[in-house]
Amino acid sequence: MAEVKRFEGTRITRIAAIVSALGFVGLGIGLAVDPHRTWLAYLMAYFFVFSVAVGGLILLMIGYAANARWMAVVRRATEAVALPMPLLAVLFVALPFGAAWLYPWQTVPPDATRHEIEVLAHRSAYMNLTGFSVRGAVYFAILITASYLLRRWSVRRDCPPVVRAGEPEVALGRERGFASAMLPPVGLALTFASIDWVMSLDKLWFSTIFGIYVFAGGFVAAIALVTVLSARIWSAEPAGGYFTRNHFHALGRMLFAFTVFWAYNAFFQAMLIRIANKPEEVTFFLARDHGVWRALIYVLILGRFAVPFLFLMPRKPKFDPRLMASVGWWMLVMHLVDIYWLVIPSQVPGGQPLSWLDLAALAAVIGAAVAVAARSQRGVAVVAVGDPFLDEGAAYRSTL
Repeated sequence: MAEVKRFEGTRITRIAAIVSALGFVGLGIGLAVDPHRTWLAYLMAYFFVFSVAVGGLILLMIGYAANARWMAVVRRATEAVALPMPLLAVLFVALPFGAAWLYPWQTVPPDATRHEIEVLAHRSAYMNLTGFSVRGAVYFAILITASYLLRRWSVRRDCPPVVRAGEPEVALGRERGFASAMLPPVGLALTFASIDWVMSLDKLWFSTIFGIYVFAGGFVAAIALVTVLSARIWSAEPAGGYFTRNHFHALGRMLFAFTVFWAYNAFFQAMLIRIANKPEEVTFFLARDHGVWRALIYVLILGRFAVPFLFLMPRKPKFDPRLMASVGWWMLVMHLVDIYWLVIPSQVPGGQPLSWLDLAALAAVIGAAVAVAARSQRGVAVVAVGDPFLDEGAAYRSTL
């Protein structure tokens, strides 16, 4: 194999940092003009990046737990998706300060009915600012521990001495055992974070599969981002590199499978709530069934499911790295639309859905995440050259 290049990223880091700074300036202006809409936009942008980063961490852990040899080639790209986790912990500190504008359990809306007030009072033992903050710290303690250790062990393997030949199973035993053990707490952290931060935006609404719905969306977006990064590495890598078209076919199969899984959860969540027709449950869809929000439902049906389903179902397109990169970008945009549809309509009417504050929030949070990830990746090989499964993963051939 040819020598693997190391990521420089100085220019990307600077550009992303400037974009982020401008975004935070815009949010600062927004707090003075319209604090309620500013905090809502911030939560939308924050949860978008958070869901993708956790999805990337889960993908990384599944690769170890399943002992998937081909994923050794995309391991460094997968690690990069989870790199902003410490930054997200820092950015979370702002959310408790915006709770009074965001969450009805913190400040009961003046239009709340007696029943709504009683339900919110009943939930106050769990949904309160202290519990919100402490649980957030616990979530990030789990997520940062998992992402930091797996990243540290992976990067340290790039330095000689490399694992002795014939001992790959023993070499990755630590990572496999750790990833397998951490998958349940990481999954629970994502589930309860989605309940605390997004589901509780509505006064009464709840869904028992909301955490799974969020996981499915973030996981698809993480695979999409790994595909985009892998295509970038593939195009810049010298001939004879580790990436082949077979790896993009494997990523495409995962994108296809979990796109269907996301659609399955979305459909049955909506169908079961419609059949039950309980006032506490239907409020979520009633708020999103008029104006632009109704249009976004069809955008998600077509753009998040139908289009990628039809494109990814045939075998041949998945072997094209450039086409797969385009699909990856498309799925990331659709995931952003999905998060936007989850967060903003909870408190914004369908007649006025868009705001410049949304762009400012996205620039601030995404820019900061890209800057941190690029800075952390600087000087590190773009492929995990010390991974004992790398040569075997590079020889992977798709047979399905």
